[in-house]
Amino acid sequence: MLGPIQANGIAVAASTARTRLLRRAPLPLLLLLLPALACLLPGCASDPGSERLSGVQPYSVSAREYGYVRPAADVQMVGRGGRGAYAGRNADNLWERVRRGPSLGIRHHARVDRMAAGMATNPTYLTDLNRRARPYLHLIVEELERARMPTALALLPEIESRYNPRAISPKAASGMWQFMPYTGRQMGLTQNGSYDGRNDILASTRGAIRYLRELNAEMGGDWALTLASYNCGPARVRRAMRANGTRDFWSLTTLPAETRNYVPKLLAVLELVDSPERYGQRLPKLPNAPALEVVYANTPMSLTEIARHSGVSVAQLRALNPGLKLGRTPAAGPHRVLVPVGKGDDLRKALSKAGKLGRPSIADSSLARSGNS
Repeated sequence: MLGPIQANGIAVAASTARTRLLRRAPLPLLLLLLPALACLLPGCASDPGSERLSGVQPYSVSAREYGYVRPAADVQMVGRGGRGAYAGRNADNLWERVRRGPSLGIRHHARVDRMAAGMATNPTYLTDLNRRARPYLHLIVEELERARMPTALALLPEIESRYNPRAISPKAASGMWQFMPYTGRQMGLTQNGSYDGRNDILASTRGAIRYLRELNAEMGGDWALTLASYNCGPARVRRAMRANGTRDFWSLTTLPAETRNYVPKLLAVLELVDSPERYGQRLPKLPNAPALEVVYANTPMSLTEIARHSGVSVAQLRALNPGLKLGRTPAAGPHRVLVPVGKGDDLRKALSKAGKLGRPSIADSSLARSGNS
């Protein structure tokens, strides 16, 4: 899907090509070419703003239609390296990758300014955000970049759970991305007595990216409608579009109040991250380097065993692996754990010596090709 900048670039290139062709072509040929050249004009494409609501193609009905996400495959080194687009003075600042990534392309609205001003009344808001996001942001940004998704979505867990992978809502949504049980299973997140993928930091991030991608396709690439659907369900968003006769999120007055505030809240956080000085805030730098490693085994392993070989406390391992409900990897897998960066080698050596060292699964092969395995 083309972003606004790409689309403008194509339009300019097409205009230049038309001009050159018209200058060089003889008059008879021009008469033949004019109908074809007209199709290159931007107005020939269907106008998203004029698209009929019946053009929104609903997917098969499932529990996801009713808003089953509520607010509130891996690599050995999670996110080693990163993009080389930030070689300037801020190359070492992870927040720059969030700021400079692909845009959501959502039209600005005064409600965003009001929301940002309200958040900025807390003078330590961005300092607190930095602390909450620090363990997980690099992992999330890497996954979004790999999926070619807007990096602003890395701020969504702030709205959902304040980056708490153990968060539970009154309606049974769980994890950093606040998946309801059915939606989590639909996105491949196993839930049983020993493991809950909704609380698995890496698995839930991938599940959220998959769900956001599906919703974005269903909503015709409109990220405001996508985020609204993530909050209250695509069926409710489609009903609001029909009731209000528009696809403009800002005009969907029949959406739940929570959803009407959900999108501007995310955009307000992004606004504060983009321009902290404008709001009298300070955003500390975050190292543009991984904070976590993932280690694989080919058999179940307990957190006590992992702590003994890695030098990481059981308490810290529980914090980084909240999906492991019984303090060990489940019998059916996945047999992997997250550890602080630099703590994985000793554990791998011990697992290798015992014949228990595992490898990334097929689902992780794309990450291995990125040079991270």
